[in-house]
Amino acid sequence: MSVHLQIKEQMNKFIAAEREYKQLDMSREQMINEVIIAAKTKKEFSLVEINSITEQLNNLSKSFNFPIRKKVTKEMVFEFIHRK
Repeated sequence: MSVHLQIKEQMNKFIAAEREYKQLDMSREQMINEVIIAAKTKKEFSLVEINSITEQLNNLSKSFNFPIRKKVTKEMVFEFIHRK
């Protein structure tokens, strides 16, 4: 395989990973907003799905040097609400 094809293949992998990362990150942010709304109205909420997406994001980050995301805790949610 020529060098040009190898570079093209690497770039295609990077672009696909970047697209997946952005989609996961948007989903994560949307879920965080939903959790904040639930917490403000004193409803029960779970962070399992958010942190599952966070793990997927961080796995992509390791391979492609994207930003690392922190796992969300209930304390973080309540701290955010009280700051607003």
